[in-house]
Amino acid sequence: MSAALRGLARRVTGAGLGLAIVLSAAIPGLGQAQDTPLFETPPQTRQVSGMVMIDYTQLELANGGNFDLFGVHYLQQMNDWLYFGTGAIAPMVEGNYSGFFAADATLHAQGQISGNWFWNAGIAAGAGAGGDSMVGITQLSGEGLFARAYAGVGYQFRNFSFGVNYARVAILGSPINDSNFNLFVQRPLSFSVGRYADHGRTVAADSFDAPQHENILSLETNLFSQISPQGNYTGDVGVVSSQFTHFLNRDYYTFFAVDIGYYGMPWYNQAHGGFGRRFRLSEHVSLYTQLGVGSGGWITDAIDMGPGFIIYPKATLEYLWGNGVGTTVSAGYLYAPMGTSRNWTFGLGFNYHLSHPERAEGEDRSGDLYTMRGFRLNIMDRATGPIFYNRRETEGLNMIAVQLDYALNDRWYVAGHIAAATEAFRGFAGYAEGYFGLGWQSRAFLNGRLQAYAQLMYGLNDVGGDAAHDVGTLLYPSFGLTYALNERVALYGQVGRTISLGQYTSGLTNRFENTSIGLGVSYRFSLPTRS
Repeated sequence: MSAALRGLARRVTGAGLGLAIVLSAAIPGLGQAQDTPLFETPPQTRQVSGMVMIDYTQLELANGGNFDLFGVHYLQQMNDWLYFGTGAIAPMVEGNYSGFFAADATLHAQGQISGNWFWNAGIAAGAGAGGDSMVGITQLSGEGLFARAYAGVGYQFRNFSFGVNYARVAILGSPINDSNFNLFVQRPLSFSVGRYADHGRTVAADSFDAPQHENILSLETNLFSQISPQGNYTGDVGVVSSQFTHFLNRDYYTFFAVDIGYYGMPWYNQAHGGFGRRFRLSEHVSLYTQLGVGSGGWITDAIDMGPGFIIYPKATLEYLWGNGVGTTVSAGYLYAPMGTSRNWTFGLGFNYHLSHPERAEGEDRSGDLYTMRGFRLNIMDRATGPIFYNRRETEGLNMIAVQLDYALNDRWYVAGHIAAATEAFRGFAGYAEGYFGLGWQSRAFLNGRLQAYAQLMYGLNDVGGDAAHDVGTLLYPSFGLTYALNERVALYGQVGRTISLGQYTSGLTNRFENTSIGLGVSYRFSLPTRS
C-alpha cells in the first residue's frame, strides 16, 4: 500500500470508528453480543418516535452585512432524553446568497423542567457552501466545515412545541461566525418499522399501527424555463424532484420537497414545503394543487433568487394504475419575490402511495395488506486519495457520505449516494458528489454477521462553476463489507473508485479520477407499505 493510501486509511478509520463509538454509546444494546443467531424472530413491527424541528436564526457576517438561516431537521428519539438526526439549512430573506446550502448531523438532548416547560440543547456538524458569485463562494464558504451549537427553553402544547434557543453558527474560515437567539418549533411524530430481515413479507393492517391517512412518495424530472432571466445563466434548468406528501384528512395534505439540478445548472438546489388539496376527478384520475414556500438557487449572479426565498404554486395530474403506483404530469410557476427570477415549470414523474386510502369512520381495515420493504441507511466518513483533475494532481478530500439502499430481494438492491466535502477543493468549498445505481450482496456468513457487497453507480459532481471545468458524468464502482452488531446496526466499510466519463463520451478534455475509502455505520430496517 502506498504512503498516500496508508494515510488515507488512517484518516477514515479514525473518523469512522469515532462515529461508531458515539452511536454505540447512544443506542441501547448496540454493541451487545447476541446469544442466538441474528434475524430469527417472527415478523414484527415497533413504534419509532421522533420529531421534526424547524428553526430560524438571524446572523451578522464578520465582514459586515446580514445573513439568516432557516433549518429543517428530523430527530429520532434514542432514549428518554437523547435524539440523533439530520437536516438541511438555507437562507431566506437576509443578504444576497441564494443557493447557499448546508446539511448536518445533529445530536440533540431534551428534558422536562416543570409542567409543560422543557430545556433543550444540541450540537451539529456538517458541510455548507454558497455565495453571490464564483469568487464570492470562496469568501462566504471558507473551508466548508459547518458547525452549530444551541441551548434554550421551550413550551409544550398539545401537538407541537415552541421555544427560544441561543445558537452559535460557524463555518471554518468563513465570515459566517456569529451567535444569536433563534426561534424553533417542534412537531412530534411516530411510525412503525420492522426488522430488515423481514423485507418482502406481508402484514395485515390490524397487526400493527397502520397509517390512518395516506402518505405518498413522488419522484419527478422537472424543467424550469426562465422568463426574461437577468442573471448570467439564461438557459433552462433540469432538476430531479422528490416529494413526501402526508394527508391530514381525505383530501387536504401537507408536503415537503427537494429539487436538485442535473441539466443546464448542475447542483442547483431548493427545498420547499406547504399545503395542498386533491380533487378526485374519477376513480383513477386526481388533480393535486399545492402552494409551497422555501429557499432555492445557485450562485446569485447566475440565477438571481435574491436572498433565496421562493414561492412555488404547482398543479399535478395523476393517473393511478393500481397497487398504489401512478404516473404524473405537472406544471407550476416558481418565482423569487426578493430577486428577479421567474420560471415556468413542467414535470413528468410517478407517485407511489405508501399507505392504503383513508377508510370511512368505522369501516373495517383488517383486509388491507402491507409489505415490509427493506432499507439500509449508511452513514460514513469517506476520504479520497490524491485526485487527478484537469491534468493536475490535487490532495485528497474528506467527505461525509450518506447512502440509502432499497432491497429488491435477498441479493440485489438499488442505492442512492451523496457525499459532501468538509474542506475546500482547489479553493472552493461545497464540493459534492451524487450517484444512483445497483448493488449485489453475498449471503451473510460468520454466524450471520459478516456480508460482502459490490455496487456500480452513475452520477455527477460539481468541480467547477462553468463548462470549462466540467468533467461530465461519473462512474463509481465500489465494494465493501458490513459487520452486524445487532439486527439493526452494522459497521460499514467501502472502497470505491471515481472515474469521469466525459473524456470518453462527451469530448471533454478534463479528467477526474480518485480512489476513496469509507468507514461508518449502517442502520437497517423495513417499512410497511401497501401491497
